[in-house]
Amino acid sequence: MQPCYYIVESQTSAKLPASIREATAADFEQTAQEHWQTDWRTDFIQDAALEKYALELDATRELVGLAAYRDMPEGVLVYVEYMESAPSGNPTLSKPRKYAGIGAALLAFGIQLSIDYGYGGAIYLKAKTTQLREHYMRNYGAIPFSRFDPFLLLIDGDAARELFGQYLKEV
Repeated sequence: MQPCYYIVESQTSAKLPASIREATAADFEQTAQEHWQTDWRTDFIQDAALEKYALELDATRELVGLAAYRDMPEGVLVYVEYMESAPSGNPTLSKPRKYAGIGAALLAFGIQLSIDYGYGGAIYLKAKTTQLREHYMRNYGAIPFSRFDPFLLLIDGDAARELFGQYLKEV
């Protein structure tokens, strides 16, 4: 079994093969040029402790998402520090949006990182909005991680296996 990432073309529901690779300075520049919600050149995102990855379509090399992850060995998990869809797949910037499933692929990759680090797939993240919190809980099995911060969520165990399993293929 090997991870095979994809995103979904909204109009046709076709699964488009995609790859995740280390993000580059050109990717960060593109976020400013294409008016993403966030400029990925900021000091916060460029923190050397963050591992930054790009999600791109295999057929066209179109950049469709970025994510920053933090290895948290003291918590035995990976923290999804920040993730974002390109404007074409971002439901707050494009209606109708061209692509769906970008966030799911980036979360699944976080689970892959957690497995690679020996943490068994545990990830946590902070939802940006109440709607996203509910989406992560309903669709990915996320559970509240802190009684002090209802937006801090954990995806672990069966929920992590189910999400990651959507991207596993026999090779």
